[in-house]
Amino acid sequence: MSTNSTPRKKRSLFRKIMLGSGIFFLLCIVLLVAAPFLFKDKLVQLVKDEANKQLNANVDFGKFDLSIFRSFPDFRFNIQNVSVVGKDTFEGDTLIGIRELALDLNLMSVIRGENYQVNALRIEDPRALVQVTQDGKASWDIVKPSADTTTAAPAEEKEPSKYNLRLSSLIINNAHVTYIDEQGGMKARVEDLDYELSGDFSNELLQSENKLHIAKTSFATGGIAYLSEVEIKADAGIDIDLENNIYTFKKTELFLNELGLGLEGFLQLKDNDDMVMDLAFKALKADFKTILSLVPAVFTRDFASVQASGTVALDGYAKGTYSAIGYPAFGLNLLVENGGFKYPALPRSVEKIVIDLKIQNPNGNLDATIIDLNKLSLVMGGNPISMYAHVKTPVSDPDFDFNALGTIDLGTIKEFLPLEKGEEFNGVIRADIGLKGRLSYVEREQHERFTARGSLEASQMKLKVEALPYEVLLNAIKLNFTNKFVELASFNALIGKSDISASGRIDNFIEYIFKDDLIKGDFTVNSNLLDINQLTASDNNDKTPAQQSTQSTQPAEASTAPASGESSVIEIPANIDFVLNTSLRKVLYDNLVLDNVNGKVIIRNRRLTMESLKMNTLGGQMRMDGWYDTKNAENPDVNLNFMVDNFDIATTYKTFNTFPKMAPIAQYASGFFTVSLENFAGKLNRDMEPDLNTISANGVLKTKSVSIGGFEPFVKLGDALKINELKRMSFQNVNFSYKIKDGRAQIAPFDVKIDKVKATISGSHGFDQTIDYTWRMEIPRSLFGAQANATINSLAQQANSLVGTNFQPGEIIFVDVLFGGTATKPTVKTSLKESAKSIANEVKEQVIETVKEKAAEQVDKALEEARKQADKIKADARIAADKLKKEGYAAADKLVAEAKNPLAKVAAQKAADQAKKETDKKVQKVLDDADARADKLIRDAQAKSDANLKK
Repeated sequence: MSTNSTPRKKRSLFRKIMLGSGIFFLLCIVLLVAAPFLFKDKLVQLVKDEANKQLNANVDFGKFDLSIFRSFPDFRFNIQNVSVVGKDTFEGDTLIGIRELALDLNLMSVIRGENYQVNALRIEDPRALVQVTQDGKASWDIVKPSADTTTAAPAEEKEPSKYNLRLSSLIINNAHVTYIDEQGGMKARVEDLDYELSGDFSNELLQSENKLHIAKTSFATGGIAYLSEVEIKADAGIDIDLENNIYTFKKTELFLNELGLGLEGFLQLKDNDDMVMDLAFKALKADFKTILSLVPAVFTRDFASVQASGTVALDGYAKGTYSAIGYPAFGLNLLVENGGFKYPALPRSVEKIVIDLKIQNPNGNLDATIIDLNKLSLVMGGNPISMYAHVKTPVSDPDFDFNALGTIDLGTIKEFLPLEKGEEFNGVIRADIGLKGRLSYVEREQHERFTARGSLEASQMKLKVEALPYEVLLNAIKLNFTNKFVELASFNALIGKSDISASGRIDNFIEYIFKDDLIKGDFTVNSNLLDINQLTASDNNDKTPAQQSTQSTQPAEASTAPASGESSVIEIPANIDFVLNTSLRKVLYDNLVLDNVNGKVIIRNRRLTMESLKMNTLGGQMRMDGWYDTKNAENPDVNLNFMVDNFDIATTYKTFNTFPKMAPIAQYASGFFTVSLENFAGKLNRDMEPDLNTISANGVLKTKSVSIGGFEPFVKLGDALKINELKRMSFQNVNFSYKIKDGRAQIAPFDVKIDKVKATISGSHGFDQTIDYTWRMEIPRSLFGAQANATINSLAQQANSLVGTNFQPGEIIFVDVLFGGTATKPTVKTSLKESAKSIANEVKEQVIETVKEKAAEQVDKALEEARKQADKIKADARIAADKLKKEGYAAADKLVAEAKNPLAKVAAQKAADQAKKETDKKVQKVLDDADARADKLIRDAQAKSDANLKK
């Protein structure tokens, strides 16, 4: 061993630990960085698989992102632009759209790759459109039904879910929800909803904290708005029994605007969708100002400065089971005493407000509900107003006692309520109405047992509000109430530019108010100007807040509401039966001006019927009968008869949206037309335009003169025949019948004169712009030009010299034309494929025909001469035969006459008879020989003629 070798230094234990720890931490960091890339694809596939497995809808996603640093020790899984779009009934409707969905996943469950555990969920900017159709179909019912376990094999088990929820946090930010229930007649809208749920959801019994804030909540049902842009806040501690689905409310405060309610009790959700409850609420403050905050007209931006007085007692409860067949017992008590309020900046106050309202239902039977509005009174603008109402058995047979008395001077509103800029109210409303009795008294016409008295009238009312793009001036209205009916004694109004006056009678008014039954009316309506465009105009306020709020952050594919201005069907209510006898001097509708509109309009059974409705428009007159039916609200039916007299074609084309599809040629036409449109039947789409594929009709179109220029099929026809005059045509005295069916207009053959050209036209065109027409044209030779005419004359001279005729070509050339393709890309085929050459061929054919005609004339002449000679032979033979017979018979008779004795006479008679027989044979031979010669003569002549025709 060398003494110079140096021993190796030993590494310290600490250094080894540090080196090992460093490597371990480095591996951990590498793992944390690499993990998102390792597991992202697997999680993405899981989300898509679960969505397709669970939902009967079209689910789409944007970008996916997976990280761990922002949510350590959990994975943060982000999904951008989630949208769930309906199928079938809700095809194309976005049920929900979410800008960002974030899930915090347990780290080890992701690494194991099974039973992914979701610990937290955050939803950013969701937009939801929730709908229920008239027949009860719900847009959210998109979860696929589970397999029928009753028929499954015992060994089969339901496939376990690949994830489970063990939430400790749920956050929803800036949600907007629109709810439309057509079957229940309900609409609701929630804007700017923020919700935060926290708690330990890993146990069957858990405690949760819930914080909710909704900037605006609106709810309406039965045409009544119960909440209008109300701010809602809630801070609720809720104990949840997951096993029994019981939610117990404790320390729960709910605020509607300024009104705070304390809520306590429980709610249990049963497996059969029933809800068992025992809930009670009570106002947190005995302050009238809190109740006042629910009144939209009062709850303005200056509400904080309102000086209010008065005391409030408000409480209520719901106890029992809510199910498809029943309701819980419920009650509501509201008492306001000595109420009043005043805005400091305004000179007057509303005072002496008293409300005493009790609603009680002891057993859940809605017919057992008793409503007692014992008193509602106030003094407004110095005018006292008071009313009371009592209602029993509201479902089976409403028994009510109602009275209202008071005067409202609208001109004083600005003295106690702050108005928005531009708002204006004027006029006086007076009411003195009393109604008492059972609805059944009215239905059975027991008018002596029912009391209806008083009147409601208004005069010089002027309303100008931001929600309306026009002013409303109600000059006078008066309703008189009687036991049998309500009389509309007078109605005179100026609504924007439109003036309307009416009078008439309303029946079934009480049944309509209390049971939404059929209301009947018969009115006379007059107007000098009815501007429907202004009355139906929309402005920016027509956009729903849900629509307005989706403009910034919500992806386009997740829009929850239709675009502003989208057309919709005008539905005819089922419970209205009105007869309107109209006399309207001028009506503005869309881009139409209708003058002198007179006739009867009947609104009945979801149908609007027009009887003998006459009007002047588009330079002519129109008469209309028929109906528009909305029993199928999605695609209304129409059945109409029109008679249009002397309409301007160009104006009609620009005015009616469907006219370009039904008659594309009209774009290039000028003139006037008269048309009958009979039995026009079909369906309308949601834009209130005819679905052309469903239309059937027939009628007659007439026009004295119409010019058409620039129509592509005519331009091509002019090019094909080298006749520029055909590119712009003037039709005279057009008169044809037509039928419309299966998206096509069939035109019956008709004759027409087009300048110097005569034509017979027939065929059809489709509303998809396809054309299929046949024209048989008689074109003057002069239109074909010098070259074609020189060719024609030359051919005629050559033919005359060859056959020895004096043929002169006619002035008319017959041409067949076939139009195909579309109105903008037509195909044109003619019987003249190359203009001059084809015309020459046409002339050749005419020359040949002329030669044949002359040859035929000569043949006919020779045959006629042969027939005459044959007839003469036969005639001469008959004369000779007659003479021969006469002479033979005379000689035989002479033999008998010259016999002297009987024996001689007998012998002479036999000789005479034999002589006559011989004479008959000779006569017949003469006739037969003549017939044979005559027949041979005709045969020879026919053979010679046939030989000449073949040359």
